[in-house]
Amino acid sequence: MKSLSGPPPFRGGLRIACPSVRAELSLEIARSPEEVFDYLTDVGNLPAWQSGVRSARREGGRIVESRHLLGRELTTTLEVTEEERPRVFELRALDSPVPFTVRHELEASGGGTRLTVTGEGDAGMLPGFAAGIMARRAEKQFRKDFERLKRLLES
Repeated sequence: MKSLSGPPPFRGGLRIACPSVRAELSLEIARSPEEVFDYLTDVGNLPAWQSGVRSARREGGRIVESRHLLGRELTTTLEVTEEERPRVFELRALDSPVPFTVRHELEASGGGTRLTVTGEGDAGMLPGFAAGIMARRAEKQFRKDFERLKRLLES
């Protein structure tokens, strides 16, 4: 009888288990948590600070966004899984080619806001080295987007 423990099997050089990709960053924004939360959760602002976003609309507890990615136009539906003004805003992708969640935590900090953002995704059937490349690119873009958000809020 085979043991079910141990590393996942490989087929054709691809790992069957899905590697997880995680990026986390914290930044200080010289605005109140309420102002940061309101700007962050207003999906009409997304094209101004998130690269690739063409448009977005909110329909109750869901956000539908159109994004230009890798030369293609993608439409993704996100579910708002937690929303507590001005403290927490969390999203989960429902129909993305790469399943992911993004959690935004805001707290008052020295007259401004400390925003901590954690993004987690599933690199799917990519081999380990490709998942690593994807993770580094995603983290770099993640950081650029939130630095742009900070600049916009502080200008």
